[in-house]
Amino acid sequence: MSGEKKTVDSLKSVRDSSPLSSRNTSKGALLQETYATFRAMSDGQPLSEVHRRILEGEVFKKTSYETRRKIRNALDHRYSFGFRRWIASSLAQASLEGIDSSRFRSLAYLYFCLRDRLTFEFVTEFVWQRWQDGITSLDREDVLTFIEGRIETKPSTAKWRESTRKKLAGNMLSALRDFGLFKGTAKKQIQRPVISAEAVFHLLTILMAEGLTGGLRRKSRNQAVRWFQYSVSRVEREAHLSAMMLLAPWTVHCMPDCLRRLPTTFLQPASTTPEPTNRPCSRKAW
Repeated sequence: MSGEKKTVDSLKSVRDSSPLSSRNTSKGALLQETYATFRAMSDGQPLSEVHRRILEGEVFKKTSYETRRKIRNALDHRYSFGFRRWIASSLAQASLEGIDSSRFRSLAYLYFCLRDRLTFEFVTEFVWQRWQDGITSLDREDVLTFIEGRIETKPSTAKWRESTRKKLAGNMLSALRDFGLFKGTAKKQIQRPVISAEAVFHLLTILMAEGLTGGLRRKSRNQAVRWFQYSVSRVEREAHLSAMMLLAPWTVHCMPDCLRRLPTTFLQPASTTPEPTNRPCSRKAW
C-alpha cells in the first residue's frame, strides 16, 4: 500500500504549472522516437541502458550526438520515465500493441499535453472553443493569434521573437496532427483523437492525486478532460467503462443467488426424458 501511495503522490506534479515555455513543443510530437524508446523499455532493459543506447544511436537514428541528447531530454521531460515509473511502465506495455494502437497513441498524447502548459491551454481553451462553435478548420495564423493573446497575461511569452513564435506554431500544429487531433497539411481540420480506457484511467488518477474531488463536472476537471474534445457526460461514461475494464481482472464478482443457475449434476429421470425425434421440422403441430 505504501508503494501505491508513493506512486499517487508522485503524480501530483505531473501537470506542467511552470511559466509558458517553447521547450517541449519545439521538438514536435517525436512519436517515432517515443515509440522506439518505450519499445526498448518493454524488453526489460534498465533505464540506464536505454539512455546509453539512445545516445549511441541504437534506439533511433539521428545524425548527431547532440540531437539524440536533446531528444532524450525532451522525452524525459514529457514522460518522466526516470521518476514516475507507473507512466513509463504503462507506455512500455502499450508499445507492444504498435505505434498506431489507440492505447499507445492516446497515452502519449495525454502526457504530451499535460507536460506542456502552452499546448494544454491551446487544446483545452482555443481548440475546444472552436470545436464547440462548429469551426473545425485552423492554420498557423490562428495559433499565432492564440500565442499573441498570451503575451498580455503571460510575461514569459513576451520575450519570444517572431521567428520563435512562427516555428512554435508550426511545430504545435504538426505535433497535434501526429497525435490525431488534426488532419490535413496547410489548413488543419479538427477531429476527435483516439482515446483508450487506460488513458482515461491515467487522467482520472492524476486528477485524484491533485486532490480534485466532486465529480468531473467541476470546472477544473471539466477543462482537463477537454484534451480529446468530448463532453463531460461522454467522459463520465468512458471513465465508468474504463474503471470496469481495468479493475475487472482483479475484482471478485459475486452473482446474487437468485440469478444463479443450478449446476446440471443429475440426468433427467427416464420417465420424463423425451424420446428422440427425427426430422422435427416435418412434424405437424396440433
